[in-house]
Amino acid sequence: MKLTQSQQDAINHGNSNLQLIACAGSGKTEVIARRVAHLIKNGCRPSNIIAFTFTEKAAAELKERIISRCREELGEIHGMAEMYVGTIHAFCLDLLTAEVPKYLKFDVLNEVQQALFIDRHSNKSGLTASTDLAGLPLKRYRDTPHYLSAIGILREADTDDKVMASCSVLAGLDSYRILLDDTRHLDYSAIIEAAVDVLSGDAPLKERIAARVKHVIVDEYQDLNPIQEAIVWLLHELGAKVCVVGDDDQTIYQWRGSSVQGILTFEKRYPAVATYTFPSESRARPVILSPLEPPK
Repeated sequence: MKLTQSQQDAINHGNSNLQLIACAGSGKTEVIARRVAHLIKNGCRPSNIIAFTFTEKAAAELKERIISRCREELGEIHGMAEMYVGTIHAFCLDLLTAEVPKYLKFDVLNEVQQALFIDRHSNKSGLTASTDLAGLPLKRYRDTPHYLSAIGILREADTDDKVMASCSVLAGLDSYRILLDDTRHLDYSAIIEAAVDVLSGDAPLKERIAARVKHVIVDEYQDLNPIQEAIVWLLHELGAKVCVVGDDDQTIYQWRGSSVQGILTFEKRYPAVATYTFPSESRARPVILSPLEPPK
């Protein structure tokens, strides 16, 4: 792939925070892979790098590309398996189970198991203690999907405490959190909540993470919600340089609290940010991009 000047500059950028504005087809995966190779070439260990993607499929593709570019640039490198490439949820779960003994005995609920868990403990989970807009108690099975959606949004989005003061689901959420802890379970939101807690308050753990994590790369940054952003910020506070990659004209997870404002305000919230914008034509054939010629 022939690189543009902005892509090459991003790859070779120095040791500061970095923002890459790149839509689909702009060659962002190639740039990320080559930047990782550049970092390793300049003394960074694979274990010092974290790359967050939104799906495991995207993680597998990115890691394969990174390994290929590192081999081309540097030959065989020991320790590539120690570089984390994956979702924020998986990183947080690894963090909890590897660093916090309490969570070794916790089981993770997937979405189906979470719904069954709430129905089975309908009172202690806060389901039947919550009410609908008419003031009627929520019912098992019928209202479980709505309750799940509501507590998910409350835990992952920015909310206005004054507006939410009369929301009965907030009290239900408190009960649900207690139930999860008492029964040694985690759901997907609880995984990140717990990781935020330990990264905020566990001093020895913070020292260990600070010594290991030097660079954090976040793909599809525009789709992060506030609690996921909190993980990125906490890692930055521990000394990691952050490179975010995203499209400032797109977000697909607004229903879970994500906002394009995250990428639009990145330069204001993080210090010493360098920004590079990539064109969107990297995968397009020239004939597609050229104006149609009039028929002869």
